[in-house]
Amino acid sequence: MELVIRTLVAATLLGSCTAGLQETAPAPELDRDCFRCNVQPVLAARCAFGECHASAQRPLRLYAVGRMRLDVGWDRLGAPLSQAELDANYEVSRGFVADVQTDSMLLTKPLDTRAGGLYHRAQDLFGDDDVFLSTADPGYARIAEWIAGATAPADCTPTEEVGP
Repeated sequence: MELVIRTLVAATLLGSCTAGLQETAPAPELDRDCFRCNVQPVLAARCAFGECHASAQRPLRLYAVGRMRLDVGWDRLGAPLSQAELDANYEVSRGFVADVQTDSMLLTKPLDTRAGGLYHRAQDLFGDDDVFLSTADPGYARIAEWIAGATAPADCTPTEEVGP
């Protein structure tokens, strides 16, 4: 009987330790057109590689023309992204923006550690450099502006300036 009581007490204590762990804060609402025109091109050019984020095994998985696609056959990899692919990229990207007032994983992980970023395996893959060498990188700036609340008109044209 004593063992049963100890087990119940332990289970109760452990259960109270995990209370709230399942709760998550909602991702911030950010401008979809700004994402499509200013952020998506940067992510596609700098992050959506098979060994990086064009992989279903990654928490940040990105669809891009010529790379990983959603319901697009190998014979149509060059087709423009579908609305479902853009929506998926937007949702997963804003999921890495915990709070628009604090550092975002979408910015700190790909930023070189010598510039204040967090370790990111890309540094190993790119020969001791990371995706963004500094916060002055045009791609970094476009993502930071989006996170800070930048907007774009619905008829905007996706940028071709994504940094080096």
